Amino acid sequence: MNTAAQSLCGLLGLSRADLDSKVANIEVDWNHSDTSPEDQVLIQLGIDPSTPPAPSAVRWFHATRALPGTTFEEGLLPTGAALPKMWEALGTCAGRWLSEAAWIEYQQSFSRANRRFALQFRRKHMAPGWEGPFGFLVKDAALQKHNSHKDFTRLCETMEDICADFEEVHGHPLRQAYEELSRRCLVVFTWPGARHGTVRAAANYVFRSLRGIECGLHCNTNFSGEGRPVPFSLIDFVEWL
Repeated sequence: MNTAAQSLCGLLGLSRADLDSKVANIEVDWNHSDTSPEDQVLIQLGIDPSTPPAPSAVRWFHATRALPGTTFEEGLLPTGAALPKMWEALGTCAGRWLSEAAWIEYQQSFSRANRRFALQFRRKHMAPGWEGPFGFLVKDAALQKHNSHKDFTRLCETMEDICADFEEVHGHPLRQAYEELSRRCLVVFTWPGARHGTVRAAANYVFRSLRGIECGLHCNTNFSGEGRPVPFSLIDFVEWL
């Protein structure tokens, strides 16, 4: 939260003491018929909700699991481009039960089978915006410290579908095997330019955090590469959890 507060101070030209004072004096009419609580917070911080200040860059948190030592030298890839690496990692785990030939045969069957998780996977592949890569504005949201968010450091949805299908077909706990082999991590990157909703989310996250109010979806926003990778040059560091 302190990092978010410092960023907000820099954007608004306030000292931390000034920001704390403003937040302490905000009064929200939670039942206002015209102005949302989130916009009320912006207004009382001196921000026009329709034209908030635009940061030159935004830091994001990509929540995932990876094999220890992964450096993400290829950047953060959209799902389609990342699939070969996902299959390779899962194949390493499946090797305790299947031969290499049997794993290749299973992988081929997954791409054409009418099994429920294979079909679910293909439906997602056809959905606009499915490819990512994705990131959270707020670190706490990426780590599911807010009840309204899923913990993406457990397993990505693509791997969930593959593991669930494999376990139905072969009866072995592939998900458990991968979770034992991999580690939770955050890939932290900074994307140049402003993104819609970031200032609104950050201001409400800081307000609620300082006032001890439960944070929700309005206190975070998300990044999507929309099928374009996040290049390695934009990755700041990897935080292993």
